Amino acid sequence: MGLGMKKVIFASALMSLAIPVCMAAGPVGFDNSPSDYGRPQGFSLNPMANIESLKKNAYDDQLVTLKGRFTKQLTKDKFEFTDTKGQTIVVELDDDRNWSFIRKDALVEIVAKVDKDFMSVELECINARNIEK
Repeated sequence: MGLGMKKVIFASALMSLAIPVCMAAGPVGFDNSPSDYGRPQGFSLNPMANIESLKKNAYDDQLVTLKGRFTKQLTKDKFEFTDTKGQTIVVELDDDRNWSFIRKDALVEIVAKVDKDFMSVELECINARNIEK
């Protein structure tokens, strides 16, 4: 075996050691929170902590997560949603989904898309889950 072949084998051996280390490290430059191990880092569906900040800062089609209660039915598919600080917003529960697990005044967490125009801010609920046992 020549000197050139030994260099190729040595280089291959070093590469085989380096690749698994790089692959195991995962994404870098994000929020490296240990509680989110295995998930993409630095992303959040909840940049708005409450309805007041959502109405001021949210943009159209933004996804948000809020905790609160459905307190009043306004139309067939629009409901008043009250957050934990008492602020209210209109949330649409589109009739193409089964929302029968939603109960009036029960504490829920919703994931919703912001529908914002010049005059109003409403939410279109994508998902909800009961957090009250």
